[in-house]
Amino acid sequence: MAKVLVVGSGGREHAIAWGLVQLPQVETVFVSPGNAGTAQEEKCENVVLSDTAATIDFCQKQAVDLVVIGPEAPLVSGLGDDLRKAGITVFGASKKAAQLEGSKVFATQFMQRQSIALPKSTIVTSAEEAASAMAQFGGPAKSVIKADGLAGGKGVFLPEDEAEATDALAKITSGKVDGDGSTFVIQARNHGPEVSVFVLSDGENYRIIPLASQDHKRLLAGDKGPNTGGMGVYAPLPDWMLSEAQWVKIEKIAQQSIAGMLAEGVPYQGVLYMGIMLAEELGGDPLVIEYNARWGDPETEVIIPLLQGNGVDIYDMLYSTASGTLTNFDLPSSLNGAALAICLAAAGYPESPATGVAIEGLNETYRDVLVFHGGTKFDQSDAIVSSGGRVLYVTGMGVSLAAASEAARAAIGADGIHFSAMQFRSDIAWRALKT
Repeated sequence: MAKVLVVGSGGREHAIAWGLVQLPQVETVFVSPGNAGTAQEEKCENVVLSDTAATIDFCQKQAVDLVVIGPEAPLVSGLGDDLRKAGITVFGASKKAAQLEGSKVFATQFMQRQSIALPKSTIVTSAEEAASAMAQFGGPAKSVIKADGLAGGKGVFLPEDEAEATDALAKITSGKVDGDGSTFVIQARNHGPEVSVFVLSDGENYRIIPLASQDHKRLLAGDKGPNTGGMGVYAPLPDWMLSEAQWVKIEKIAQQSIAGMLAEGVPYQGVLYMGIMLAEELGGDPLVIEYNARWGDPETEVIIPLLQGNGVDIYDMLYSTASGTLTNFDLPSSLNGAALAICLAAAGYPESPATGVAIEGLNETYRDVLVFHGGTKFDQSDAIVSSGGRVLYVTGMGVSLAAASEAARAAIGADGIHFSAMQFRSDIAWRALKT
């Protein structure tokens, strides 16, 4: 019987924990710090581990078999390295490998060295160099400005004119975005659908999750309003949006990425998130617009249920990746069914989300629906209330994307899950469903 520690507190970690507790060989899933949703899962226990030393001590005393690190910050800071040094099996990239997410400069230089398809890119160290690079790409409206480090989703700028570019550069170079702002990236702006692809790697061998998903970053319907951490996601993509020929090229990018890190002496162990644009300027050819060193959020809230529904052993998948035995694990070549997740966000999100708001409808059962908690907690009376911006993810499952969408939407509202002034998009997968 296995014991697992999942590090994190969001919907991603709830989905991972949910996938693990379905399995008879999993005895207990500890979640640090977890949320109200993980606290209610059978075989789940929330724990508070204040630092690395406390985490190592807990794992050793509890004889934890596997640690799964969810968020990017502990990966970039080297939690996985410290746990491995203590003899603990970890699913999560090393500090050096996590630079693929932690440093846009590192990722850009890596892709350039390995001839991995990415937008035309120039690394700059001043506003003057940035202006020169944007001029080469046709001006600010045809460029993308990327801060180097982790910026909580606020480090990428798409200026429409000189004034917006100047403002973005001022924010970056002042150190207000991601640190000292001494180095950053200017890229040519491409257009086209953006898709998420996940690659499991044990450092040498790899397996690609056999479908792509599509996140919806904008707050409002029709992809309007400010950027967010993600207002909803669906999988799989329709064939007309992502063809077999495009998928073959994505598979090549995955192979280049894992092999390239190994060749450079930084083996990648964990899951690699490849943010791919199907660039219209290149006839739909895939370009890497970002790497993340972990499962995406909210993508995990559809990927894990689809894998589990197709008979994939989530513990075996994670453990074989973490223990260097991925050659012994087989993923199905395709996944049946569809999943669609809608984020229920707090009033005021993304700038100033309201917290402490009571949530109704969670005690009911909704057909073909899973509910994953993102920002929730128990109040003093043990009622579940909001504690963050992205509060819940309502995931509908179905034989088709239309069925999954209908299931998710039916569970939201006055007769279902709701809370005061919640924000959500009812048009998740609108591109895929419009035909």
